Amino acid sequence: MAAPLHELLRAAGEPTRLRILNLLRRRSLCVCDLQVVLCIPQSTVSRHLAALRHASLVTDERSGQRVVYSLASPKVLPIQALRRLLAECCPTDETLRADEVRFRRVFAQSKCCPPSEAQ
Repeated sequence: MAAPLHELLRAAGEPTRLRILNLLRRRSLCVCDLQVVLCIPQSTVSRHLAALRHASLVTDERSGQRVVYSLASPKVLPIQALRRLLAECCPTDETLRADEVRFRRVFAQSKCCPPSEAQ
């Protein structure tokens, strides 16, 4: 069950969390992937992922020694709407576009964890 709408929006509206959600709309990622692409410390990534998980915006699944994070399933209307918002608005934001460029570059150079399944 999704968190109340005000909690979803509060969690998604924080700039670093929005950057994380933008990348997770592309594919599932582990903390080390996000750390490399966003150029922020592991502890910061983990703290923001915990807040997103608490708001039911992301899910996590253990894969060996890593935990892989994904956008929550679009089974409820607020999550469906958030996915549409991310898809339509993220490409217009300069910071989020730069993250996506780094994302493609990093994965093209295979500096992150092995690819997980695409979203």
